[in-house]
Amino acid sequence: MQTANGKPFLSAASDVVFQYIFSSAKSEECLLHFINAVRMSAGRPLAREVEIRNPFNLKDYESDKRTILDIKATDETDRTYDIEIQTANEIAFPERMLYYWAQLFANRLTSGDGYERLRPVVSIILTRFPLFSQLNDLHNVFNIAAEKDPKVLLTRHFEMHTLELTKRKWERFVEQLTVQAQNQIYLRNWIDFLLYSSQKTEAEMETLAYNTPGLDLAYQKLVEVNSDERMRELAWAREKAIRDEHGRLLFAIEEGRAKGIAEGRAKGIAEGRAEGRAEGRAEGRALLLQSTQRMFSAFYPEFATPEILGKIQEIEEPEQLQRMMDAMIEQKPFEQLRKFF
Repeated sequence: MQTANGKPFLSAASDVVFQYIFSSAKSEECLLHFINAVRMSAGRPLAREVEIRNPFNLKDYESDKRTILDIKATDETDRTYDIEIQTANEIAFPERMLYYWAQLFANRLTSGDGYERLRPVVSIILTRFPLFSQLNDLHNVFNIAAEKDPKVLLTRHFEMHTLELTKRKWERFVEQLTVQAQNQIYLRNWIDFLLYSSQKTEAEMETLAYNTPGLDLAYQKLVEVNSDERMRELAWAREKAIRDEHGRLLFAIEEGRAKGIAEGRAKGIAEGRAEGRAEGRAEGRALLLQSTQRMFSAFYPEFATPEILGKIQEIEEPEQLQRMMDAMIEQKPFEQLRKFF
């Protein structure tokens, strides 16, 4: 889909666009139905109304493109919700999720309040990268439970939902809908909107929004943000800043590894051991391959299918892997990466 002036549509999964859809003026309906789709999928009680605690304000992050964008809201039972979407993985990300939950939970108390005044905090974290490879489901819920009997909870005040919007888990989620209850359909439609609305026609979006509460309004807001050039520039700038920072960190790590490999190979050559050269080259390729696959999964999660990762696995020349890593750091489109495998 394109804007009126022919520019490509911004994705609803871009963090600026995501926050505009769910926390700008008159977004309460969108937010309520998205939260309820997540909670319905997990068999949790639904909210009747929500109040947004940090309404969207463009000026808040124009000066700092790395500001964390999350959405805070409360419902009629005084339960707090914290919702955010992440496009790039970070070091100790699960610990960061817990830290932000704990801050919200503790901040509900003021001086002189008793602990009985604490209220539940629900975190809903969407990621564009794999978060828990050992879990097969797209949507997972975490609680604090007894090790010997997980049905016994320490408290019902802690609730954390993760939604891994990766191609593999999305496809598995859709395949399972034939055996899942109706309570999964709304979440399926919301995720389809977040991931693929920028690629759909208006007719396809009308079909998707049919009988999915709040989704038609969410689509209107997506059109609004794509019609605002200032918003578009901010969204592109933030996405580039996040990718650049993540890329610099990964590149520094991988460059250090590559340097160590090169030094080891040079030493083997200097010592004149042919077997050392062969082993060094094989070891270097293995480490470069691992780094290349990890960077590809982080930068191009929607294309990180077993088939594509298998093709990367078949690249024999370390120099070819290094060139592919360099292209990813330069943020080349996926189609331009195909020449490497």
